[in-house]
Amino acid sequence: MFTVRPVRTSDLPAIERLAQASGIGVTSLPSNREKLFERIQQSVSAFEHEASRDYYMFALEQGGAVVGTASICASAGFDEPFYSYRSETAVHASRALKVNNRVHVLNICHDLTGTVQLCGFFVDSGLDAIAGELMSRARLLFIAGERERFGRRIIAEMQGVHDDAGQSPFWNAIGRRFFNLDFLQVEQAFVSHSKTFIAELMPSYPIYVPLLPDEAQQAIGQIHPHFERVCQLLCKEGFEADNYLDIFDGGAVLTAELDRLKTVEHSRAYPVEIQASLPAQASLQLVSNQRLAGFAATAARVAVVDGVAFINPDAAKALGVSSGDRVRVAGLQQD
Repeated sequence: MFTVRPVRTSDLPAIERLAQASGIGVTSLPSNREKLFERIQQSVSAFEHEASRDYYMFALEQGGAVVGTASICASAGFDEPFYSYRSETAVHASRALKVNNRVHVLNICHDLTGTVQLCGFFVDSGLDAIAGELMSRARLLFIAGERERFGRRIIAEMQGVHDDAGQSPFWNAIGRRFFNLDFLQVEQAFVSHSKTFIAELMPSYPIYVPLLPDEAQQAIGQIHPHFERVCQLLCKEGFEADNYLDIFDGGAVLTAELDRLKTVEHSRAYPVEIQASLPAQASLQLVSNQRLAGFAATAARVAVVDGVAFINPDAAKALGVSSGDRVRVAGLQQD
């Protein structure tokens, strides 16, 4: 059985292993022990306080081993502006020549500062689809149960296109010309230093897309193959590709109204009853408890009958609930 719970400081070695396995481009899961420990401590503090617009990190556990992680930043850029490119159209017209051209441009902005952000997602390869869905959507079950902690709009950055050697055509065409750093180097700078270096070095004027190499143009808004499953999960939730791009690799930034996401809008909280033999209509669903620091979520067979959720003792143990407690239930996504 897979269980999602808040990360603990003792999880640092496992989270560090996952960060290293996540590869290039997942800047929200840095392969940096000191930075990871700092984020774990931030998360522990956020779960312990009654009101906090901070950072929440979760661990996916199987048989006592941590096999995945994912996070929520309650306010993206809460300490510094959150930079992205806004994809727009510029109109260049000459009445005398009767010319009217619409040109694709990218403008650096921090429009998304302050939004809720899903980030830091990674699960071990080889796990079944349920594990990935649980890891991703457990965060939304948590948000639904702690709605007052989160704002109205939510985003998720998708990793953009780069090769096995860490070369990003988008970065090479734009960022590298101003930073004189390759993609791997700037990723480390992003983790280790203040994000103000983006404003200090990146051009503040529009980037005219037709002037970029074809390979860079083709990378705009594209998603790395490793993130396709994550993207599918989020799009089924109600996320959509907006006109924002990751400032480093040009990957799509998905956005949504938080209250319109299916897990938030359609999940329901019920009193729970525990019994070994479940009603015939029981089906595999996502279920979480209604706690803060003791939050837990799992995929289990659940039957909702007359406003009561019936689960078996194994699921109750995973969630740490007893009969009479409340749980939140959400149906699995259908492929």
